[in-house]
Amino acid sequence: MVEKATAIETAMRELEGSFCGQDGRVSGAVRIITVDTLAHHLLMPNLPALQEAYPDLSLGVSVNATSFAQIPQRETDIGLRLCRPEQGNYVVRRIGTIAFGLYASKAYLESHPIREDHLPITGHRLISWGDPLSFLVLPKTLRSWVESGAANFTVDTMQAQVLAMKAGNGLGVLPCILADTDEGLVRVKPDLCRQEEAIWLVVHEGVRDTKRIRVVGDFLETIVKQGQRALSGRDSEQLQVK
Repeated sequence: MVEKATAIETAMRELEGSFCGQDGRVSGAVRIITVDTLAHHLLMPNLPALQEAYPDLSLGVSVNATSFAQIPQRETDIGLRLCRPEQGNYVVRRIGTIAFGLYASKAYLESHPIREDHLPITGHRLISWGDPLSFLVLPKTLRSWVESGAANFTVDTMQAQVLAMKAGNGLGVLPCILADTDEGLVRVKPDLCRQEEAIWLVVHEGVRDTKRIRVVGDFLETIVKQGQRALSGRDSEQLQVK
């Protein structure tokens, strides 16, 4: 019954898409899902341009850290994700990368200076990732950069990571586009501690050919490419511990 219902829903969405925008306009609802870093630092600042260009579009944005494959089709159409879905009827395309670095607060580094010129760094407290962000490779990356028996602090949201680091709880991994602009954080060993992850454009197969989905997909790909320098952590070289 679930399979039949899903097939019917997909067919209805395809039928809706075939009628939407037949007069040349781009109209209808598009629901986007992404992670908070891409939403806050890339998507939200650029959405007004899309709305100005296509005033008949109705946009919805969902910020969710879990896998795109876990989101029911009726809740989202297109996504910017940091992990590629391993199952489901999706069209997936890699459209860019996002860099992660090692960060800490100024106060923490003053009281716990880093003396090594090689990896791993030793003798430091760690702030690691808990569910639902543990699906990323970041916990493993952190362990390769900083040697420690166990994480001293574990949090499960990006905001909590930032607050924990700024409070001086230890070293942690953050997206460069987020942390490089925060005056309370210092980027540690940028020449050694840098990890890139793919950004995936994910579209449900059933709506891939609708005009509004193509327009939004092209828009998302464009802003990722235009923001690639900031995403790759090369826009800010200050506040770094060499």
